[in-house]
Amino acid sequence: MSAPIRLALIGLGGISQSVHLPIITRLHDRVQLVAVVDLSAQRVREIQSAYGEQLAGFTSVDDLLHAVDAGLQVDAVALATTGSHSQAALPLVKRGWPVLVEKPLGYSRGEVAELLPYAAQMRVGYMKEYDPASRRARELVSQVRVRSVEVEVLHPQDQAQLEFAHLRRPANDVSQEALRTVVEPTESALRSALGPEILSDRVGDLDRLYPNVVLGSVVHDIALLRYLVGGIGTVEHAQHYGPEFPGSLRLGGTLREQAVPWQINWHFIAGYPQYRETVTIHHEEGTIQLVFDVPYLLNVATELHEVTATPHYGVNHSVQTWPQQEAFEQEWLDFLALAGNTPRPGSSVAESLEDLRVGQEMIRLLAESKGISLDPEVEASR
Repeated sequence: MSAPIRLALIGLGGISQSVHLPIITRLHDRVQLVAVVDLSAQRVREIQSAYGEQLAGFTSVDDLLHAVDAGLQVDAVALATTGSHSQAALPLVKRGWPVLVEKPLGYSRGEVAELLPYAAQMRVGYMKEYDPASRRARELVSQVRVRSVEVEVLHPQDQAQLEFAHLRRPANDVSQEALRTVVEPTESALRSALGPEILSDRVGDLDRLYPNVVLGSVVHDIALLRYLVGGIGTVEHAQHYGPEFPGSLRLGGTLREQAVPWQINWHFIAGYPQYRETVTIHHEEGTIQLVFDVPYLLNVATELHEVTATPHYGVNHSVQTWPQQEAFEQEWLDFLALAGNTPRPGSSVAESLEDLRVGQEMIRLLAESKGISLDPEVEASR
């Protein structure tokens, strides 16, 4: 076996603590964590203490790059920071590194398009497309004529999904100047997408709905429909409702490759007992359904349900699971294959641009449903 890939992990928040660091530890024979980066020096020290004092620790990407110039050896990078990731990814791919980027890749098409020349080096963290249940569902869908696609997401408070992880306390040692390095690129991208007046006046909650809900959560479903059924072609209706933010979204339109309807019903229900996502694909011969559980719980198997006919008017309802194959782990294995120069198919920059197009169509229609007209010059209007 070849030597482990030497990895730098940038961003040490909830997704890294609950998923990425445990999987990196699990894949110890294939990947070696050599450096961690976070705006919080306190958080960096905590992770060094937990995962090895030999880890190089930095509070900025610039410091990491200087250390590499001075001799630190890094083969690949995982980027799991908050906000828009495009500007943070740019200096990394320019170094020639393969980069695994958490979703969303960016908030504006302009910033994401800058990464197109480096697409072969990048993978975007849509873990559901690596789920073995999703891969099998895609095979099944390719053999049938789809009649409709329906997605339902029941999203409780984050605490209900992450209590098990015993996340470290939020850092309190990050300066305002350091925070601006994250906030300013994100706000610039949001201005390009929505317009400055939407951000400054917080019109209709669009400044929160777009980054936090549409591109923070619903984008997983946009990407999954692209993977399973060729993607969303049109967004024809969008509604935001509910007693408190973020409430519920009702979205729908037609698929890209087949003129059949899709619908997404996304609900944030703070007291709901457990996260649950269901993707139901009805076709001319039966039903294919995926049931996803809490995504951060490793090896909680996604269920693949099939309803088909049997002879003499019988009905077969089968359920398959793959408990030994974790979606995030498969994502990492595919990324390490890319870093080892044996790339496998996976979502990168072009796919993220397509998902961003759909997300911007959604937010434009959500604005219209609230009686808000976006500036015709902003991206979401074009």
